Amino acid sequence: MNVIRALALVAVSVLLTACVTTTQSPFSGKQDLDKAVETYIQIGYAHFENNNLFEAKRSLDQALDIDSRASGAHLGLARVYEVEREVDLADHHFRRAIRYDGGTEARFQYAVFLYNERSYENAREEFAEVVTDTFYQRRALSFEYLALSSRRVDRVDEAIAAYERAIVLDRLLVNSYIGLADLQFQQERMQEALRAYRGYISLVRANRANQSPFTLWLGVRIAHAMNDEDLYSSLELQFRNRFANSPEFREFQRWKQEQGVS
Repeated sequence: MNVIRALALVAVSVLLTACVTTTQSPFSGKQDLDKAVETYIQIGYAHFENNNLFEAKRSLDQALDIDSRASGAHLGLARVYEVEREVDLADHHFRRAIRYDGGTEARFQYAVFLYNERSYENAREEFAEVVTDTFYQRRALSFEYLALSSRRVDRVDEAIAAYERAIVLDRLLVNSYIGLADLQFQQERMQEALRAYRGYISLVRANRANQSPFTLWLGVRIAHAMNDEDLYSSLELQFRNRFANSPEFREFQRWKQEQGVS
């Protein structure tokens, strides 16, 4: 790794030296500086991936010494400071990355950061901006995060709509099916809850998801509300065989007594 870094820094040095060569055109200096910035950013990201946070910061700072508006360097520093729990510095650099045309990816990363910091309303606003980019590669996941953020601030209808959009865009988003089924169940929209839950079951059968105490507990209540005896019996059997010692199963047993369910 030291050899690679040394070679990369030599490349940067060559680029910077080339900037002052008098035989080049007026535009080549800027081109070389841009290459140097990109090289420092790449080095910084490589250090970040290897959890070498100090060297990552140093390389990204070097990029900003050349171009203080380099959005990639600001985004990289934001990620580093996020890991280091320097929340204010991370927020500062996320905002700079967005301001200096970091694109949708910078806004997505910032929105995730805000969500993880439990700034749910601000996260919701940022994700709402992200999903307007119809070409963004992670648009489906952004809708899922938008649903989570909306739910956190009691915007239930918005959360339901966002989950539905996420599933339309990516029918393999496991958490969106469960989140949608749970919200529809809480809103007593049982037909919609069952439809979403069956979508989740299809992923379980395709080995793309696994049942948990939470998902089984949700499923048996939906199946009971819809008088779907086959589904209810199947889920109850899985619940009993796999998670009999879970708090959810004990809650299920109490519920059965209260409901008079055999």
